[in-house]
Amino acid sequence: MKIALVGLGNWGLRLIPKLFAHPGVEKLYGYDIDESKNSHVSGEFPELTIVSDYDMILQNAEISAVVVATPAASHYMLARLALESQKHVLVEKPLTNSVADAEQLVELARHRELTLMVDHITVYGGAVRALKRIVDADELGELLYFDSVRANLGMLQSDVNVIWDLGIHEFAVLDYLIGELPVAVSGVGFSRYGKQEEIAYVTLYFNNDLVAHVHVSWVSPIKIRRLIAGGRKKMIVFDDARAKGKLEVFDSGIDVSAGKRTERPIISYRRTAPRVLEYDESEPLALMVDTFVASINARSAPLTSGESGLRMVRVLAAVEKSLKHKGSIVPLD
Repeated sequence: MKIALVGLGNWGLRLIPKLFAHPGVEKLYGYDIDESKNSHVSGEFPELTIVSDYDMILQNAEISAVVVATPAASHYMLARLALESQKHVLVEKPLTNSVADAEQLVELARHRELTLMVDHITVYGGAVRALKRIVDADELGELLYFDSVRANLGMLQSDVNVIWDLGIHEFAVLDYLIGELPVAVSGVGFSRYGKQEEIAYVTLYFNNDLVAHVHVSWVSPIKIRRLIAGGRKKMIVFDDARAKGKLEVFDSGIDVSAGKRTERPIISYRRTAPRVLEYDESEPLALMVDTFVASINARSAPLTSGESGLRMVRVLAAVEKSLKHKGSIVPLD
């Protein structure tokens, strides 16, 4: 198929070689509203066909799909025009910056029978997919809590805050692992260098008293990518900052039983050495591109479909509302 990439910034530059490398992509077009980026990228990738106007992409019947890698505020209009031109669409996260716009895109794609996909790239990582298999196999037992941290120094952004930029990765992983929306959220955030919050702490409340806590930051002196999942049977840690042994399962926990001579419960602790798990280390970005192409060819829903993108926008909007009310609990429909 022939695909057009809209947006030739940092993320677009990462996508270009993956799209070219895919055997199902015959030709790749490129466009950016910034003409200096068009000329720069054409020099780096001479095989990329640069167009000077988005309408040229929309009107080209040979182009089957459009990949949108632009700032969040432009996602809705670019994706809507592509869908209305009967083209499949892959959108950089988040799907849109409003729930109403995300709902319209999902409905439009459904009506037109087109693939709408969001690049929740973290979900395609081998460690996260291995964690999903462990959760589905009930190896952890009843899930009690999730605790995740995603922090680094930069990049400060002016169009979205740290939750829309980094928090969405963690929310998408939780959505993938748990398979349901939280029933309520709360969050607090702080801005010290601009108008957008650079650091935030979010709590997500699920059914059955499951709680997830997410800490995200653009102002951490060190890079942290860590997720801890606790269950009744076992616990698991994914630490992406490690050089090796990133995914570990612990047969550790707390056991509570009734005492025979007293009403006070007997508490015992299980502590064991971790078991390191191996996982598929294929590049997530290449797998994400392959999923997009395969879903178009098979006319099937991709792993990170428009519906999953809509769910994430719902969570983000609820957290945003909580931030404005200093951490008040906001229920989700």
